[in-house]
Amino acid sequence: MDLVTILGYVMIVVFVIAIMKRKLSPFVALLVVPIVFGMIYAITQGMSVLEVFQWVYDGIFYSVSDAGKVKPGTMRSGIMIFFAVSYFTLMMHVGLFDPLVIFIIKMVKGDPLKIMVAATIAAGAVSLDGDGTSTVLITTAAFMPLFRQFKIKGIYLALLIALPTSVFNMTPWGGPLARVLSALNLDVTDIFPKLLPGMAVVLLYAIGVAYFLGKKERARLGYDPKTAAKISDEEMEKMFSVVRDADPEFKHPEKVWFNFLMTAVILFLLIFGHANSGVLFALGLALGLVVNYGFDFQLQRQRLSAAVEEAAPTTSIILASGALMGVIQGSGMGTGIANNLASFIPAGAEHLVPVITAVVGIPGLIFL
Repeated sequence: MDLVTILGYVMIVVFVIAIMKRKLSPFVALLVVPIVFGMIYAITQGMSVLEVFQWVYDGIFYSVSDAGKVKPGTMRSGIMIFFAVSYFTLMMHVGLFDPLVIFIIKMVKGDPLKIMVAATIAAGAVSLDGDGTSTVLITTAAFMPLFRQFKIKGIYLALLIALPTSVFNMTPWGGPLARVLSALNLDVTDIFPKLLPGMAVVLLYAIGVAYFLGKKERARLGYDPKTAAKISDEEMEKMFSVVRDADPEFKHPEKVWFNFLMTAVILFLLIFGHANSGVLFALGLALGLVVNYGFDFQLQRQRLSAAVEEAAPTTSIILASGALMGVIQGSGMGTGIANNLASFIPAGAEHLVPVITAVVGIPGLIFL
């Protein structure tokens, strides 16, 4: 194992420990750790340490090969993430998903099975904005009163929120896919359409789990759909108010059809690769601000700031990851690690590399 490979492994270990021990935030670790190790490598090779800053630039912005081919950095993914998260945050603020959640609550009729299936679907709908925190808050606030009233095990709600959230976290504006796009220098249209069938299967699985647990709760509680009491109108209205009363001054239910159609058009153009995702969400954000808040300069600026605030943490990490990718690629650490790992794969087992990557990637993602 040569020096560059050893430095690559040590750099990754230091990076992980610094985050797990809460010594460095992900943003700081992604910038500082690779730059330090890049400089160590440059010094040992008799190179100028200033070369490291060029590697970082290449990883974040772009690099040009000797043949003149431009290789984009994480900036491309960062711009998409920034505008996508801002757009869906705005749509959440204006109440785009409220009618769906309210409709789902109306359909449950006090049935534990229906309540659990509805909670799963509602969590999936709310998680479309890519914000796990708002998904937990809204879904819990809307459905926990139902779980308590009908004595359904509360731990099931945590599971039913986590399952669909994990599905929609694979959207381009979610964290995992954004990091993959940055690391592999791919455009969202290269990979997202291929993920949709798998996402649909897992979503159906999540609903199936909700159905199975709902049947168990029916049996445990002795619920009979034919003789069970219905939820009163007053109780239903209390649950609706949980959804409606989240920042009601910024919601525009009268614009729901425009917001829905605009979102559908953006997703259609994105999935089929007809336009750049960053441009689509930037335009959608601009139109959404004008249509929902009119030509009020101060209100537009205020709501834009609120939407951008949600996008800033994720975007900063995506951009900072360019420093890590730039140093790994520029120094040759990535190639050294890849060759070393490949040496452990037996001859004739090359076709198992995708499976091995998937199996190692799941705990690896959680670990990181």
